[in-house]
Amino acid sequence: MSSDIVSGIIKFGGLTNGRDKFFRLVQYSVKLIWWNLRNKEDVVERLKKIESSMSMTRKLLRLGKSLDFIQAALKSLHITDDVIRWTVTLSKISQSIFLFFDHIIYFHNLGVIKTDKAKWSKVSAEFWFFSLVLNLARNFYDIANIAKLEMSKQDKKENEVQYSNGDMSSRKSQSPGPLSIVQRCVCDNKPVFLDLVKNASDLILPLNTLGKVDASAGVQGFLGIISSAIGVATVWNPNLKLVP
Repeated sequence: MSSDIVSGIIKFGGLTNGRDKFFRLVQYSVKLIWWNLRNKEDVVERLKKIESSMSMTRKLLRLGKSLDFIQAALKSLHITDDVIRWTVTLSKISQSIFLFFDHIIYFHNLGVIKTDKAKWSKVSAEFWFFSLVLNLARNFYDIANIAKLEMSKQDKKENEVQYSNGDMSSRKSQSPGPLSIVQRCVCDNKPVFLDLVKNASDLILPLNTLGKVDASAGVQGFLGIISSAIGVATVWNPNLKLVP
């Protein structure tokens, strides 16, 4: 194992966000495993305990993070682009409220307070869902801007070819196909498309809590693994994270 990988692991493990993303990946991996082994009750029971432990550990790691999102929301008010400013700001506020109610659920599970867990879980899920919708709106806005820029580049290239050659067949032969254009857009804008996949994968989870969809534990586990893996990747390599 190279020194870069070792130092990367140490750095990743030293980040609270890194540990949270890793435990989330374990949590949803375990969920998918016990769903596949649902006929073995004794194994399923043990795996569900591990899943519950991962969930509680993550709630502990996220204590106070609701304040971080409020601070991030205040900073995002300075973004010049109107669409990005409001989608990011409102999303951060929603995430803060989501985590605040998540803290209440955590203290209820510890036995520190007594409250209606089912009620606050649904309220928390509503704000999580709202933040994901805002994130997806921002993702589609970014993709629309990327598509406009790429189309502008292609028009410019075609005009240059037409001017230099004056030949329609020459122009067509040099124009890239739609698939290659899409591939280049994705490769040149990895943070945008990774964030889109992460948000789309997570969307089913709060909807399931709210009773709007009936997703099996296997589906939840699979989608959770996808979004968690992307979360781990963005912490490991900050260049993959969409900012702001």
